[in-house]
Amino acid sequence: MMFKVHDDWKRSLSAEDEARLNAILRRVAKHRPAYRGAHDVRIAQLWAAMLEIDKEKSSGYMDLEKRVRRIEIIFEAIADKLREEEMKNKMLKESLEKF
Repeated sequence: MMFKVHDDWKRSLSAEDEARLNAILRRVAKHRPAYRGAHDVRIAQLWAAMLEIDKEKSSGYMDLEKRVRRIEIIFEAIADKLREEEMKNKMLKESLEKF
């Protein structure tokens, strides 16, 4: 029994995934002079794709790291303010007990 092979397998992906894949492929095309000279062009092209994906991930990671650090600073400031309020309340309570 023979099966029909779909050459354009990307069409089986969701529209969003196909668009993302095409964007990656456009970025990988920038490395064409490098991978065309490789012994195994397909493997070199995969490595170029991995490089582009790693760049994308790294740039997003830095943004995320900055946002997390900003949130940490905000929470530290809130915690400091709460400690300060607790100390004031404790001192006020002790002052009232002495009075």
